[in-house]
Amino acid sequence: MAGILDIGVSALLSFQNSLNTTGHNIANSDTEGYSRQRTLLSTQVPQLSGYGWLGSGVKVSGVERITDQFLSTQVRSAQSVSSQLALYSDYASRLDNVLADPNIGLDPALQDFFNAMQVVADDPASIPSRQVLLSESGSLVDRFHDLNRRFTDLRLQVNQQMESTTNEINDIAQSLGRLNQSIVEAIGIAGGDDPNDLMDRRELLLSELSKLTDISIVPQDDGAWNVFIGKGQALIMGSNVATLGTRPSLSDVSQMDVIFTDSVGSRVITDQMSGGEIGGLLDFRDRILDPGQNQLGLVAIGIGERINDQQQLGMDLNGALGSRIFSSPTILPFPHSGNVSAVSVSASLVDSGNLTASDYKLESGGGDLYTLTRLSDNKTFAINTGGTYPYTTAEMDGMTLQISGAATLGDKFFIRPTRNAAEQISLQITDPRGFAAAAPLRVRQANNADSGSLNAGSAVLAQPSVTGIANLPLTAPASITLQWRADVDGNGTADDPGFRVTGGPGGTVAYDPVTESGGKTFTFPAYGGVSFSFSGIPSEGDQFIIENNINGEGDNRNALAMAGIQQQNTLLGETSGVAETVTIQEAYAMLVSDVGAKTRQAEINSKASEGLLQRHQTTLSSVSGVNLDEEAANLIRYQQAYQASAQVIAIASSLFDTLIGAVRR
Repeated sequence: MAGILDIGVSALLSFQNSLNTTGHNIANSDTEGYSRQRTLLSTQVPQLSGYGWLGSGVKVSGVERITDQFLSTQVRSAQSVSSQLALYSDYASRLDNVLADPNIGLDPALQDFFNAMQVVADDPASIPSRQVLLSESGSLVDRFHDLNRRFTDLRLQVNQQMESTTNEINDIAQSLGRLNQSIVEAIGIAGGDDPNDLMDRRELLLSELSKLTDISIVPQDDGAWNVFIGKGQALIMGSNVATLGTRPSLSDVSQMDVIFTDSVGSRVITDQMSGGEIGGLLDFRDRILDPGQNQLGLVAIGIGERINDQQQLGMDLNGALGSRIFSSPTILPFPHSGNVSAVSVSASLVDSGNLTASDYKLESGGGDLYTLTRLSDNKTFAINTGGTYPYTTAEMDGMTLQISGAATLGDKFFIRPTRNAAEQISLQITDPRGFAAAAPLRVRQANNADSGSLNAGSAVLAQPSVTGIANLPLTAPASITLQWRADVDGNGTADDPGFRVTGGPGGTVAYDPVTESGGKTFTFPAYGGVSFSFSGIPSEGDQFIIENNINGEGDNRNALAMAGIQQQNTLLGETSGVAETVTIQEAYAMLVSDVGAKTRQAEINSKASEGLLQRHQTTLSSVSGVNLDEEAANLIRYQQAYQASAQVIAIASSLFDTLIGAVRR
């Protein structure tokens, strides 16, 4: 009876364990990360008898954790991509909502400014119109500051979230390191059997880690898992855990770099990080935030410099040449902290029309050689100082560099010409009379030099324009007189008609009314680059005078020129290599369009990745998730098997009692 009793007891215990496992599954059906388990049964070693091998019952050979590592890896990978795109889309949407909002965007402020400038051009002597222009100028500056503050706030949020994310990665990594140690110890104690619940906890932590950054797993023979991030950085090796941190970037103190620290030391791995929330933050910063703030700064420089240039070519209501309306930006190259030499670099704005929205890196090649790299497309400019210091470069992308002192090979400087321009722009003018609506020079007809009467010919001299302020206003003499003569050089032969110039540059200007009466333009470069056009047929001795525009309150020529800047292509000349290609408002529209397109693309990609993640999670759940209907059926099956096993024991007991009774008789 001992054999059948042992068989019954082994079955009873085995199915009791099966019931325990099923109950464990049911109890954890809603536990996050739990993988269902099942009890594995196998036959015990049979006993040899004279008539062959007799079965000796059943035993529990293990408790299996039902999972699929391939599907788990797919879920982690999809989770990393989904988290990256979701965060990238979230930050992009925040910026897009600001730039495209008609109430807080820049475009309405630009339009209001140019509208006010046109009103001044319509009535240049009106103080109320000038006061409105002053107000709109201040509003435009405030709008630049507000938008730049949004960029700065988002940059601060990115920095803060990068710091909190790296701290969260460190916490999870420490927990994984301890779990690795516990799993290794548990496997050793159990003689090689897996601690299923501990492994579920590890899978759950790995899933949480994949939300923060892209990871790869390499199992060890002892049951521990090594975890790598970025491009092969070993975050977890068994129970040994490295740490992540952040610090201000060596190329831009306003943003953070990711620092990886292990037993070897600390190093920057920002450009090696990808996936998860860290990847989303870096993508947003590199693809939208930095280029967007640069483009906003480019617009600020564009309108500030173009309006200032034209303002300084005019006369204000006080009769003085115009002064700057807006402040000029400063460009401050940032030296790499690892520079060895004491070389210094400064940068100056030369032509805003050729500026780009890119950042630049200046690197020493040793000796007199330097390379300037435009980081947006990696275009390079070779610089050879020839051993001359300080050395000023030729114009490159609208700016010049001055290098003072010889650099050591590898010394670097980072240059961001437009990054802070929207923050730096300010209103310089405070008096509405200071807007230079009038041109500095005007022309009038004088009396004929021979008759003393009014000019007799039909010649007309158009009002002059200027391109500079050299030698303006005119002094000693304060006018330039042009007198027409058929024999301008006075040699007695009327074959060289033109104007004799008195004052200013002097000399003569050729003009033949027979062949050039339709119009001809002249320029005096030394006097503000003044240009003027003749047309018609003058009479002998007719005179014209170019003079300072004194009491020109009603003159609106310069105001019209400033209002016309709105329609002129004034920016991004370097992108075409020929001439400026876009207006100021088009440059801002490019920013809005670029951010909007990237935001829309991010939203689409985020939804697609979320759907893919859900599909992978459903597939994994179908394999490792707990099905309560299935577990209920197992309960009935194991209960019946348990009862049958108990019946076997009962029968064995009955047979034993019968045998004992027979012996007594």
